[in-house]
Amino acid sequence: MSKPSTDPLIRFYQLYPNAPIPCRADPSLAGSAIVRAYRYCEPYTAASGFGWYIFPPIDFSLLSDGSTIYWKVRIEEKWQPLDQTAVLPGFGEVFQHEAQSRTTAVGPPPFLGRSTEPGIVQIWTGICVRTRPGWSTLVRPLANHPRDTRYEVLDGLIETDWWFGPLVSPIQIRKTDEPIRFQSRLPLFQVQPVPQHAYDAEALKSAESAIGFEHLSPTDWEGLDFALNAHEKANDDRPGLYKREVARRSRTQHE
Repeated sequence: MSKPSTDPLIRFYQLYPNAPIPCRADPSLAGSAIVRAYRYCEPYTAASGFGWYIFPPIDFSLLSDGSTIYWKVRIEEKWQPLDQTAVLPGFGEVFQHEAQSRTTAVGPPPFLGRSTEPGIVQIWTGICVRTRPGWSTLVRPLANHPRDTRYEVLDGLIETDWWFGPLVSPIQIRKTDEPIRFQSRLPLFQVQPVPQHAYDAEALKSAESAIGFEHLSPTDWEGLDFALNAHEKANDDRPGLYKREVARRSRTQHE
């Protein structure tokens, strides 16, 4: 029997100086969560707190007129067209100094990259990620946070146990002719570790649909009875039965 790995489940490598360090996702959404959901809804808080927040490496702005995408760092600067890629300010020299004898790459990882699809911009966060063998990194929008209607974060699933590249994720600009300001103090992505067997093609074939009550086993009826009673008690003096049961089962497993 193999010993469990002592390596961290996920390790973040900050390459761009002063880029914000990823931090654990917050079940309370920095105090903005729906109060009753935060207090009693375990699925809501579990999803909100699953993973880590990833921040933009610097403050910057994007603007699309429908055909051309522009970018700038400081608000007072003039807009620059994003023809193909853009590099983080000052990072070219840092990368050249550190990597010139260790890689054959012709230049540093791009900060912004324009896709051939309209409105798609790839954003590098200034970090790289490594996970334990058999684990991948899901890059996704912030769980349960209100969406900014001007753009959409697109999901990506990366096998970071062998792929050690820049943590890049695309956004799609939805609203044209309106500047979008990204701030390094506000998270842009949420990353979550996912075991690769969970989305293996063969594993995902292992699904079936059971139509009708006749397929429910005694164990299924017992579970349904518990769930229905939990729902009925959601408005009594002690809501959150599911949350209490999750806590009880967790304590039992660790005893």
